[in-house]
Amino acid sequence: MSEVYSYIPHKILTQVRLANPSFNPHHFWWVVLSIFNILLLCTLYNKSPNTTLTMGNLCLAVLVRNELILHGLYRLAVELSKRLKFAKYYINTSVHYIGGVHASAATWSLIWLSLDLYQQFNSSTNWLILTTASLLTALLLIIIITATPPFRERFHNSFEKIHRYVGWSCLALLIFYLLSGLTVNPNQTISPNQIFTDPVFWMLVLIIFSISLPWLTVQKFKEFTIDCPSPKVAVLTVAGKADVGTFARISTDFVEWHSFSVAGKTFNWTTNQPQIQLIIGVSGDWTGNLIKRVQAGSFPKSLWVRRVKPPGFMFSINAYSRVVVVATGAGIAPVLPYLLGNKHKVYVLWIGNNHRETYGKRIWSLVSRYPQIQLYDTGKLGRPNVGELAVKTCHEFRAQAVFCVSNPPITRAVVKACLDLKIPAYGASWDS
Repeated sequence: MSEVYSYIPHKILTQVRLANPSFNPHHFWWVVLSIFNILLLCTLYNKSPNTTLTMGNLCLAVLVRNELILHGLYRLAVELSKRLKFAKYYINTSVHYIGGVHASAATWSLIWLSLDLYQQFNSSTNWLILTTASLLTALLLIIIITATPPFRERFHNSFEKIHRYVGWSCLALLIFYLLSGLTVNPNQTISPNQIFTDPVFWMLVLIIFSISLPWLTVQKFKEFTIDCPSPKVAVLTVAGKADVGTFARISTDFVEWHSFSVAGKTFNWTTNQPQIQLIIGVSGDWTGNLIKRVQAGSFPKSLWVRRVKPPGFMFSINAYSRVVVVATGAGIAPVLPYLLGNKHKVYVLWIGNNHRETYGKRIWSLVSRYPQIQLYDTGKLGRPNVGELAVKTCHEFRAQAVFCVSNPPITRAVVKACLDLKIPAYGASWDS
């Protein structure tokens, strides 16, 4: 047994012993959905329910990405895990990796649609329906292929555009395809009662509503502020409300959208409106170019913000009474709201280079007042083994869980180091 592990109190061990490093929630959701669909395939094949099953899987794939449903799932997971202490790790990570449901359901909708298309070619001569179904199948296949990790990680901007615009095209084709199916037989009369009692109709309504909702709640702002305390960081302040643990999607051109954690909430007494702060760190072309433009005095003319702000994995801090949060660089942003009113619950390990100069007076004034924080300056101390440091800090604080806000390699290293010692650890999932 590891020396560090042996120091963790028995009370904590009884709460964390279910943290199994081999458990992959993304794969778990794939297995669950696949077993269910395989059973349906074995039972219902050749009984022509393919359209209903295609729509059922597609509806599920869309709904699990709906911001309002995500809010409900995260809150439900936290409340459940407070009552079921020995399963809280699995309950929370299952919600964090809900993308496994999204990906699996989308894949099975393609399989059912392909079966439906095959049966259509064998039984129908209507070229309009066959052509529409073929295009729909091809576009759905393109969406799924470009959402695979190799493509998504290498061509992320292309993935976002394909997922959005090809997805909208699929929705338009789907509506046309279903309407064509209703009118394929001119001698058959469809009553309104048949339409409104058809589950396919209501699933289509849910899909349209879910996809439309984020765009119906977009707000355009002409007045906002962006401060750059250093060449690597920008602090955006804009009117709005948000809960702790949520993130905001913003755009400067209404085409390319980026998500940032809500770092703070204030009230503007001049405009008599609540405000939120987002910390934008250099992590790619878009963020780097934005900060360069602001430093050069060229501010964006407009800013679009989605009003519905879904929670992220940090929301699960509410399920524990003592946690360690490991943040690197601008990853401190989603941690800042937890520094208010959680002085005995959250211990922060912030790894960065010259924190005060890099992140400015506003952030430093908040961080420096927080009693339970350890600043690790890589400029003076060099790069640490973040996994070992996280485990050591967890032991010293007698924490029940570790949360890591960093880039994928560091997050994976921290989560693995903790789970290897049966310590619950959470990080962004980056699942599709």
